[in-house]
Amino acid sequence: MNKTKTPTADKKTFPLRLPPDIYRQVRNAVQKEKDKGNYAYSINDYLTEIIERELRKNRKKEKNNG
Repeated sequence: MNKTKTPTADKKTFPLRLPPDIYRQVRNAVQKEKDKGNYAYSINDYLTEIIERELRKNRKKEKNNG
């Protein structure tokens, strides 16, 4: 399911290689969300949220410093 307004054809993909211990932590965090009833939640959703949060935080930091 496309949760954004970006057409699938316009999305960018890239390979992501995580060490096994980091992948296990990510997978556990996603599983906790699924256990709450959000069965459509995925590793991609989790990683996208982290990236978006960090980008917003950096934008705010740059705005306050500049």
